Amino acid sequence: MASQNPIQYDGWWVELNTYFRTTDVRVYQPEQMQIENMQRVYDYFTAKGWTPNAIAGMLGNMMVESSVNPWLFQHRSLDWSDPQGILADNGGMGLTQWTPCRKYYQWALDSNLDPQSGNTMCDRIYYEYQNNLQWSLNNYGHHTWEDFVTSTETPEILALVFVWAYERPADPDIEQRQANARWCYENVHSGLSLPIMLSLVYARRKKEMRRPWRKI
Repeated sequence: MASQNPIQYDGWWVELNTYFRTTDVRVYQPEQMQIENMQRVYDYFTAKGWTPNAIAGMLGNMMVESSVNPWLFQHRSLDWSDPQGILADNGGMGLTQWTPCRKYYQWALDSNLDPQSGNTMCDRIYYEYQNNLQWSLNNYGHHTWEDFVTSTETPEILALVFVWAYERPADPDIEQRQANARWCYENVHSGLSLPIMLSLVYARRKKEMRRPWRKI
């Protein structure tokens, strides 16, 4: 099932193999689709008792991994219409770019859940937390899963924890993940309505565009 433009699937904005890009290369500026998906992640894990700090740290990583687009495959040739291809692929997929794809995809099928849904992806993360999966203690501060989800440390620290405990990417891009986490904490977790959040995004973007470049 391919989408040529962003569509809503099970309440999530999705677009097959498209990275929801930002419009300002200097400062992280999320698009409306990302903000709505981020709010769904926040609402899901808040209901599970996770701290806003932990959720922001995780979201900061999701923005780098998938731009919070559930339908992003690392290998862009993949498509939902080819389940055998997904199961055989060694690349990543989904909100956190589970690698290989079958780690998430086979679990969703075995659990009789819809693998295309962002809700199922949140279910998988919560399942990993409950069963102590995916997590490495070789992270900043040697946090356990439980330490992470209950932590009130800064979003920046928890973004750093999550990248090494959970993602372990070849190119960590730590500063971007931490900046994203701070944005999420200050905006998504604040409880602001979507129109207000978007007005803050546009106001910040306008301010940045007026700011003169500093000479190095």
